Amino acid sequence: MRAVHLLLAVIPCLRATAAFITSGGSWSSRRTSNGRVGIVLPGVASSSSPGTILHSVLEPGDTILVIGGTGGVGQLVTKKLQSRGLFSVRVSSRNKKRGEETIADSSVDVVELDLVGGSNADLEAAMEGVSGVVVATGTTAFPTLKWKNGNTPEAIDKLAVSRIAEAAAKGGSAKKVVLLTSIGVDRTKQMPFLVLNLFGVLDAKKSGEDAVKKAASRAGFDYAIIRPGRLIGGPFTNLDVAKLLQIEGGAENGVDIEAGDSLIGDCKRDACAEAVVQCLLNEDCKNVDFAIISNENKALTDPEWTKTFQQMGKR
Repeated sequence: MRAVHLLLAVIPCLRATAAFITSGGSWSSRRTSNGRVGIVLPGVASSSSPGTILHSVLEPGDTILVIGGTGGVGQLVTKKLQSRGLFSVRVSSRNKKRGEETIADSSVDVVELDLVGGSNADLEAAMEGVSGVVVATGTTAFPTLKWKNGNTPEAIDKLAVSRIAEAAAKGGSAKKVVLLTSIGVDRTKQMPFLVLNLFGVLDAKKSGEDAVKKAASRAGFDYAIIRPGRLIGGPFTNLDVAKLLQIEGGAENGVDIEAGDSLIGDCKRDACAEAVVQCLLNEDCKNVDFAIISNENKALTDPEWTKTFQQMGKR
């Protein structure tokens, strides 16, 4: 009951915060002369091949595990990876049957995994043999029914992500981990993030980021931390601000990207999912953390994503 009263008390702040913030194809691959995997982007001419070669730490046939793959962004990441046709895709779900119904693709391997009540052995089994890990987990920033059974920011964004990072380090097969967090993790004393962090969601996400970085440094795998603005557009799976205020649509697929945590605005789930896939495919998105929001420009092409990552790395 106390949580309900607290939520009612902050609804006006939520509305103010919302107003403030608001202000694919087929692929092929080949190994290049230096031994790295070259993923050929079709339709982009170069002097030596019919397509531009995108270097990746991942290889065709590698297994990608999408943790949180039945959530809004996770579903889109799964579909985008499937459409590329390069990797074997595995999705974790708290309930295997519901997960299979949500994904609705028999070629995707759905494994049952409870990040709150499950054991480390369960997590390690889900991650066995994976080369890439996408962490698209999350819960609501403020108390809702999503917090039932201990599904709090502390449990999900801090403790569960830390366990995932440790499992990736222990397993030895992970080459890259891509973690989704949020803008504002470094600006918790500033509005509107001061309100967003009333129940500690940004602090928890920052702890998760730190855990991934430490595990990557110790185990030698690459990481990318993506900090999207407030997520808008379907599919809606959380009772969050965008859902409560019926915020739909927004900018199309163009994005602004900056290293660190300096942007403010909304991010379409589809654009966020595309950023995840591009980070998996592109070795220029390596050991970085960046903010991303949507804009009204055209969607980035694959070579433009590469250029964006390269420029970001020089700042």
